[in-house]
Amino acid sequence: MSNQFLIATHGRLAEGFYESVKFFNSQIDNVHYMNAYVEHNDFEEDFIEKVKALSESPLIVFTDIPGGSVNRIASKYMTTFGYKVISGINLSVLLEFVFSTENMNEETIEQLVTSSREQLVFMNKLIEEMEGKELTND
Repeated sequence: MSNQFLIATHGRLAEGFYESVKFFNSQIDNVHYMNAYVEHNDFEEDFIEKVKALSESPLIVFTDIPGGSVNRIASKYMTTFGYKVISGINLSVLLEFVFSTENMNEETIEQLVTSSREQLVFMNKLIEEMEGKELTND
């Protein structure tokens, strides 16, 4: 039974993440999205319906802002419906989860979340440090 992934964000960010995942693999069929507060304001009701529809398989829900309303709603029902919630996602983290062949148990999720913290990089500083090392190695 493969994992299902639900991306839920404020505005149309979830749809953008979904389209980006499809860019890398157009055949993927276990990634879903919800744009919160775009069509109408009852995101909570829509979220519950979507989770119920996906509840036959293990589900991981991704949200955008750890303290935001979308995350609060997702977190509110995680025990009731038995899914995992990961908040503060970016595209590289999402791709890592979606394309992972690992079993998505808590240990694997924790490892992926931990490694994802290293993916936010201040490139100016990194390149400056790399160029400095090259100069000292000559």
